[in-house]
Amino acid sequence: RHLKYADYKGKRAPMPDDLVIQCIWIKRILDDWGTARAELAGYEADDLIGTYARLAEDAGMRVFIVTGDKDCFQLISDRTHVILPVTSGGQSTQEFYDQARFSERYGIAPEQFVDVKALMGDPSDNIPGVRGIGEKSALRLIAAHGTIGNLYRDLDAVAKAQREKLRAGEEDAMASRHLAAIECRIDPELLPVRLADAVMPEPGDALQTTLLSLGLRQLLQRFGLTGPKTAGSDDL
Repeated sequence: RHLKYADYKGKRAPMPDDLVIQCIWIKRILDDWGTARAELAGYEADDLIGTYARLAEDAGMRVFIVTGDKDCFQLISDRTHVILPVTSGGQSTQEFYDQARFSERYGIAPEQFVDVKALMGDPSDNIPGVRGIGEKSALRLIAAHGTIGNLYRDLDAVAKAQREKLRAGEEDAMASRHLAAIECRIDPELLPVRLADAVMPEPGDALQTTLLSLGLRQLLQRFGLTGPKTAGSDDL
C-alpha cells in the first residue's frame, strides 16, 4: 500500500517509545507461552488476520476475530465473526457481529463495507475517500447501488450535488478501495505460522519466569501459576 500510495498512513504519529518497549515484552510473553504469533514484511496485521481467517474457513472452522478495528468488519462471513471491545462511560463491553447483526446495524452486507470506506475515507490511515462524502452518505449510496463500480456506472441516477462530488473524487475513491481492502489470500508458503501450529498450549515454566520478572502477579494467578512475588513491582 505504501508503494502504491506514498501518503498512506502519512499523518499517523510514530509509535510512542513506551509502547515499543511493551510490544517487545508482549512478543516475549507469547513466545515463552508457546502461543503462535505472525509477522510478515510487506503485509499489515489485517492482511494476516484475513488470510488466516479464510484458511480456517477453508478447513471448516468457525473464526472469531477480537479487534478494536472496524476494518475487519469486511471479513465477516457465515463462518467468521467479529468481537469488538467497546468502552463507554468508563465501562468496557463487547459487541458481537455476525452477518445478521452487521446488516441490521449498517444496512449493507459485510463485504460491502470496504466500498463504504472507499467513499468516506479514513483520516487515521490517511485514506482520502471522496471529499464531501461522509459515512451516512456512503452507506446510503452503497446500499442503493451495491458496489462502488455499480455506483460509478449509475452516476447519472445520483442526486446532482453528490454526483459532482463523486465525479471529482473518482480517482481517489478507486485508490481508497485498494487501500481499504484486506488481502485475504497471502501465499501460504510465505506465512510464518501454519494453521495447524496455531494452538494455545498450557502455560509453563518459561511463561512463569517471565511474568515473575515483570511482577505481573495477577496474570500469574489467572494462569494458575505459582511462585514468589517480585519485590517492589506493580500489578498491571
